[in-house]
Amino acid sequence: MPTEKKIIGFDLGAESGRCVVATLKNHKIELNEVHRFPTHNIKNHNGFYWDILAIYAELIEGLSKAQKSFGPDFNGISVDTWGVDYVLIDKEDRILGNPYHYRDDRTDGIMEEAFTILPKEKIYNKVGIQFAQFNTLFQLLAEKKRKTNLLNTADKVLLMPDFLNFMLSGVKKAEFSIASTTSLVDPFTRNWSWELIELFGFPKTIFPEIVEPGTKLGTLLPSIAKETRLNSDIPVFASAGHDTASAVVSVPASEGKWAFLSSGTWSLMGVELGKPLLGTQSMKYNFTNEGGVEGSTRFLKNIIGLWPIQECRRYWFEKGEEYSYTELTELAKKEGFVNAWVDLDDPRFLKAGEMPEKILSYLTETGQKAKTNVGFIIGIVLESLAFSYRKTLKEIEEVTGNKIEKLHAVGGGIQNELLSQYTADAIGSIVYAGPIEGTIIGNIGVQAIAAGIVPGLEMWRNVVANSFEIKKYTPLQADYFNENEKKYFRVLRKK
Repeated sequence: MPTEKKIIGFDLGAESGRCVVATLKNHKIELNEVHRFPTHNIKNHNGFYWDILAIYAELIEGLSKAQKSFGPDFNGISVDTWGVDYVLIDKEDRILGNPYHYRDDRTDGIMEEAFTILPKEKIYNKVGIQFAQFNTLFQLLAEKKRKTNLLNTADKVLLMPDFLNFMLSGVKKAEFSIASTTSLVDPFTRNWSWELIELFGFPKTIFPEIVEPGTKLGTLLPSIAKETRLNSDIPVFASAGHDTASAVVSVPASEGKWAFLSSGTWSLMGVELGKPLLGTQSMKYNFTNEGGVEGSTRFLKNIIGLWPIQECRRYWFEKGEEYSYTELTELAKKEGFVNAWVDLDDPRFLKAGEMPEKILSYLTETGQKAKTNVGFIIGIVLESLAFSYRKTLKEIEEVTGNKIEKLHAVGGGIQNELLSQYTADAIGSIVYAGPIEGTIIGNIGVQAIAAGIVPGLEMWRNVVANSFEIKKYTPLQADYFNENEKKYFRVLRKK
């Protein structure tokens, strides 16, 4: 790519989103953030929702700023977001109701109801997706129970990146990587599991055609082009719409048996496979088979990630104690190893609010020491995360039959160097950390491949390795995790 190319990517997370212009030239990529914004949500007595039109307005603002800084011509635009959440629209493209936030409590207890319709094992054998109450299957089942069931009025259900790409292009499609998070997709045919949809009584017509990552949806709508002063012939792509799928595209790995860790509000650890891996062991360990690029499957597990630290920080801020994430990590570092842990899979840690109190309560319930100082509580979360990574990596090796030689970590969470070091210590292997902006880089990469700028995934990963610093963490205190592993598991069994 001797001639400079320019691509716009939107990456939306649970807390914030950003519009990034990537310039590509001479096998290097450079990122330019032109707009950062909150991913607006609303909580009231009726529920917890995304303010999707406010988010859309931020996209338009991002496109306008991209034009002002880089001109009217680009080689592509696409959006990636978190999984499972959706927008319902009618035949006139009007939004039906406010789209729910995955942390809304309407799905409390809904999985058990679903298993009375079809047993857990049979659901897993059809879709191979990790069970979580916020999966789209269970959200739609909760909607179906409402007196006013909007599924009967809807023309289409569009997952978040599909809806935003539709708003930019006017084309309604379901990109495979994001569709695979619904628990309603057959991972072998890479299409909707129509049998499952019928069994749960969902209208078949609301599910749009599934397309592969990198599909060109159309071009920028003329009305948006006029408003933002961009050219209307800019392609809008369905990139890897699921943020984790995009993050994995950015992993600068080329050889050997490696696993990936996408680290942020959520941690997602897994491996790339040529085909889905379903079965008793996969379901026992609650692994998921989600869609990847170039026909791949992301065999992974969702781990709660840095969410508890984000919630602790918010709790202390509301109490008048303001800490940066760097300050929190430094306090944990001064505290040293805390020798106490929590089970991050415990449902209490999924919900917002009172996070330090929940952590201390868990310690008391399991007979562990409990101190209220900030460094101790943050240390609890970091060590618990490292032990979760250790446990998950061993499960991956057991189920796949492959010994993992190295771990590639990407995403904003790798800026926490103490966690990266704990991770290397816990798994007893080298951790390669970088790039930090993994998700948006992957989003751009899928577009670059689709636009013919880069020939394929392998070459894109070479571009990433050539463009960003990758830090290497070797195990320094592996003995601590080896010696305390049995104690950690005893803590988990007490709950």
